[in-house]
Amino acid sequence: MSWFFIALCAPFLLACANHNDKFLLSRYLEQKSIGSIVILSSLFSGVVIPILLFMQPDVYDVSFVQRTALIATGVSSVFAGVCYLYALDIDEASFVTPFYQTVPIFAYFLGYFILGETITLAQGLGSFVIIVGALALSFESGRRGMRFRRNVVALMLGASFLSAVNGVIFKLIAVDKGFWVSLSWGFVGQTMTGLAFLVIVPSYRRDFLDLFQQSKVAAVGLIALSKTLFSVSEAVTLYATLLAPVALVLLVNSFQPLFVFAFGIVLTLFFPRVAKESLDRTKMLQKGLGICLMLVGGYLISR
Repeated sequence: MSWFFIALCAPFLLACANHNDKFLLSRYLEQKSIGSIVILSSLFSGVVIPILLFMQPDVYDVSFVQRTALIATGVSSVFAGVCYLYALDIDEASFVTPFYQTVPIFAYFLGYFILGETITLAQGLGSFVIIVGALALSFESGRRGMRFRRNVVALMLGASFLSAVNGVIFKLIAVDKGFWVSLSWGFVGQTMTGLAFLVIVPSYRRDFLDLFQQSKVAAVGLIALSKTLFSVSEAVTLYATLLAPVALVLLVNSFQPLFVFAFGIVLTLFFPRVAKESLDRTKMLQKGLGICLMLVGGYLISR
């Protein structure tokens, strides 16, 4: 199977997680308890570690420096999620999400200097077309015009940079030590970060404890589902980075708005209580244009 179609599974799973998170926040966590989501999601990584140890018993066959770097990738992925959640708390998802399209840009420069990766002219053109298409899907113009908020921009650029660092460092070590070994230490880093937040950050700890004191079992289940979807999508993405340049693999995540929009239409038509998507003619035309651009870009980078 082409690396492109493997990588394409990641935005599909992320879109499922996005709609699950929207339902979670609107139905069970109306006050957007960021701390509970961050800690619980991070601690769920600890459940996966024993399974990975059973699958890959030689997980300790890495140097101290490599182990530390892989743990750092797990820490960076948690902090990237924190930046995203805070940005989402400040502004709308339609304004926040497009900044993830800067991840491949960071990854290209990091991959060029650290891994010596290059891309062809056709792949570069396809990358540009996908970014344009993703922005066409995500941005909306209104009476206030295009907005620029420094806090949101800074948070999302931080999240994108951390995501790019995560992918590049993972590939640097996984090429030598193997996919599952590297993934295991990344999950260790996520678990350690969740425990650190639980102990050190009082507001996060209160959000986490309140979630269980209020007996929101359904909320815990939905958070677990989102964590599973995010973890699998991250694993798929990291695996794909072993088959193609990191920047191109991360760029495929630009298809996420396409899947989010498609799922939104289905949910609006058949399950309106779960999610609602605007079916306005102008917006549908905008979405169609963005989707066509992304499909053309996808064809170019998969050649």
